[in-house]
Amino acid sequence: MPKAQDQNQQSQYPFFIHDQYIKDLSFENPNYVAKYDEKNKNKQPEVSVNVETHVSKFDDEHYEVAMNLTAKSELDGTSIFVLELTYAGLVAVAKDLKPDVLEPVLLVHCPFLMFPFAREIVASVTRAGGYPPLMLDPIDFASLYLAKKKEVEENKGVAN
Repeated sequence: MPKAQDQNQQSQYPFFIHDQYIKDLSFENPNYVAKYDEKNKNKQPEVSVNVETHVSKFDDEHYEVAMNLTAKSELDGTSIFVLELTYAGLVAVAKDLKPDVLEPVLLVHCPFLMFPFAREIVASVTRAGGYPPLMLDPIDFASLYLAKKKEVEENKGVAN
């Protein structure tokens, strides 16, 4: 990692995304021809999307922030395609960043900045798979973070 850039960026901002990359990508297209079946001609497939974020510590000042995106398309119970993408970023954080600020930076702000790039990958892969590009709606990472935090706190209360 370039130390001069780290120090300069950290003096101005609480975090800096060094790199973004595809960590894992899978596209399964088992029933492409099903859309040409006479009974399916005018039907729209159901598409479900799931997004999860994860953080792992790389060293004292760097973290890997990863988004797991899964998109599944079905038509009358038949799987049309399944796309699984893990899109990650290597993030440097300021040494003086407080823990109560660090978590939302890594689980809300970083995924928010990385999402448009992951969205483009999903659109490109589904288009290359022979379908109209799947354009994911914007995601409210703050709401996801708060819901997950609330769920963890509720589970702690149950365990006590």
